[in-house]
Amino acid sequence: MKQLVSTLLLCCLALGAQAKTDLVPAPQAITWGSETYALPQQVQVAYASAALKPAAEYLQTCLQRYAATTATLQSGKQGEIRLALKKGIAKGGYQLTVNANGIELSGADYGGVMAGIASLNQMLLQLGKTLQAVSIKDTPRFGWRGFHLDSSRHFWTVDEVEEVLDLMALYKLNRFHWHLTDDQGWRIEIKKYPLLTEKGAWRIYNDQDTACWQLAARNDNPDMLIPKKNTRVEHGDTLYGGFYSQNDIRHLVSYARQRGIEIVPEIDMPGHFLSAIENYDGLACFETIGWGQYFTTPLCPGKDKVLTFCQDIWREIFTLFPYEYVHIGGDEVRKDTWKECPDCQKRIQEKGLKNEEELQSWFIHQMEAFINKNGRKMIGWDEILEGGLSKTATMTWWRTWVPDAPAQVTAQGNDVIYCPGSPMYLSQAEEKTSMRSIYEYDVQPAAMTAKQKQHVIGVQGNLWCEYIPTRERMLFMYFPRILALSELAWTQP
Repeated sequence: MKQLVSTLLLCCLALGAQAKTDLVPAPQAITWGSETYALPQQVQVAYASAALKPAAEYLQTCLQRYAATTATLQSGKQGEIRLALKKGIAKGGYQLTVNANGIELSGADYGGVMAGIASLNQMLLQLGKTLQAVSIKDTPRFGWRGFHLDSSRHFWTVDEVEEVLDLMALYKLNRFHWHLTDDQGWRIEIKKYPLLTEKGAWRIYNDQDTACWQLAARNDNPDMLIPKKNTRVEHGDTLYGGFYSQNDIRHLVSYARQRGIEIVPEIDMPGHFLSAIENYDGLACFETIGWGQYFTTPLCPGKDKVLTFCQDIWREIFTLFPYEYVHIGGDEVRKDTWKECPDCQKRIQEKGLKNEEELQSWFIHQMEAFINKNGRKMIGWDEILEGGLSKTATMTWWRTWVPDAPAQVTAQGNDVIYCPGSPMYLSQAEEKTSMRSIYEYDVQPAAMTAKQKQHVIGVQGNLWCEYIPTRERMLFMYFPRILALSELAWTQP
């Protein structure tokens, strides 16, 4: 019995020690004190700058959610919890102090304050209202700490997207790469082209949906069933899908902004565009459209009306997303129709292009020029390298079978975001080595020069949802690997 009691005491002591230090991602510098601070049932949250009022309102919600504590807000410096902006802290960084006098949180900027709130929230989740005294000084390794969500293959409700944003904020992830359009569904309202959502957002069940049902039956797993809440019946047919109105988008942009998260919309083109091509005539090279061996019929870059159509879409996107980056996709483009298309061949000849790869590059450059003209920066998947990369584009590198792409891009002076299919595609089945592979991934290899390393602006995890139909399955795939990704993105190796 004595041995059992001793063992239990050792376990309790170990758990207590773990609770003091179990912050994800690990802070750069942390010192725990011996005293404690007990939050009162009603706590005052003071914000020293008007710019921090949204952060204070977010913290008010978190205190109720994580510690069942009611908070009142006031401007100024007097309160049990005090939020402030402070010079001398590196961009995105924060300083957090908990002692007998309350909680002091200073950030270099709004994002830094939100990162400090994330650490505080994790302490509340672990320790409740009685917090251990601590001093944290922390700055992020990368400014881009991203999570990608595919809303085309299966539609996620506004509430489900909010939950993803809440979880991102909890682990200091600050870029939400939102894949809003693809062959299987167009998910964002474009007022000039209403058929994109009236028809393009809905489908009769496809082979991916059938595969999900089969997996549900084979594995006795209801999380793989297609959610009925996203269906409707039209002319006797069951249609599956959904879309975000522009008001929904504005709400989610605001929701994310309060949490220190920028939303980066992806409108994939010139490939992966079938949900639009099916509903508006003349966007493809020929009338016959559909799937080839691997990918779908792309847009026709030889037609001027296609450029106008795409620019019209981007104009509305710009009004909804106020941040500097947008993502154009540019991946997995079939080019067989371009080889046979008189319009495409005429474009190649007129522009002095060598081949269809350069035609794709020409199209991407046209879109980028329009994006830049509207005050934004363009990101594309690493296929935008093919045919020539502009000097201003940012690349998301995913194709591990093109291993020299990051070195090539950074040597040219372009920025790169790492999201290699292995290990950062969280939609792939988790293996025994998955967590370690992310923790130990070298995104700034020794072969890169110091100048090249400066062009590695961050990392992100990608969740492609062909076989992820429910919120429960999404979270199952999201965790625990997203914790390793947050560590890689934030903490120095």
